[in-house]
Amino acid sequence: MAKNYFTTNNSEELPRINREIINWFKEKQYEIDATTLEGKYFIQAKKTGAIRTLIGANLAFKVSIYWSDTYSVEREFIIETTIGKWITNIAGAGFTSLFFGGIPLFIGAANAGWALILESELISYLEKTLNLKKVSKIETTPVYNPEISSPIIEVSSKNINVSNARKKAEQKLQEDLQKIQEALTIGLISDTEFKQKKSNLEDRIDEYEAEFLIDEKVEQLQKVFAEGIIDTIEYELKLKEIHEKVENEIINRRQGEKKAVKIAKLKEALNNGILTEEEYKNKVEQL
Repeated sequence: MAKNYFTTNNSEELPRINREIINWFKEKQYEIDATTLEGKYFIQAKKTGAIRTLIGANLAFKVSIYWSDTYSVEREFIIETTIGKWITNIAGAGFTSLFFGGIPLFIGAANAGWALILESELISYLEKTLNLKKVSKIETTPVYNPEISSPIIEVSSKNINVSNARKKAEQKLQEDLQKIQEALTIGLISDTEFKQKKSNLEDRIDEYEAEFLIDEKVEQLQKVFAEGIIDTIEYELKLKEIHEKVENEIINRRQGEKKAVKIAKLKEALNNGILTEEEYKNKVEQL
């Protein structure tokens, strides 16, 4: 994210720019909250609808508008963009949390891509539609953006096998298991609690793999966007498509395989007279 420097001939320009940016977000169907503090303007926006679920309900794109203290040209002002947690009580928030609250956090490739795309579109709107004159200097602030090295490919079962997502998921699972093993060793949890937590973690291996696979595909999607092949609307649609495909082709498929194994065992128990027909049907329905 960045500090973008602009100049204007009108000393009363900032309130108008603030209103225009708010309206720009509203037209894109973002939920908006805004405030003014000590002559500086603060806007936070978060997406509504399905894309909000994908990028995180509490993740906000934030814009600060204020005059430059170290200006290189007359009437220089700054439009600063960051991302961070949505501030619930924006009216009661202090100066520090408003203007320095772009918290550095691991947000994942999907969220990083969304933020960088939105920033690019906003700056383009300011320059081309509002005709703001940009000063040729920019200060950037880091946003997690994983290295992108390969073109986008379709998410399907044929390329899932060559993905590193499963290896990453297994590594994460082992790290999580090590943590609860350490908790057991020092007596923070009981043996019963350890076994339950271990079982719960092992059940999440497919979920972990799905998360890593999504990140892999979104990294590739970001490259396609950066090359100008797709626009923001297409990006959001393809982001949603990636999530759906991963869920349908990995999680649902593997959960179905596990269910089939359990049904086969129940069927064997039924055939051996261990379960009655009614018990068998009830247990199958509970899977």
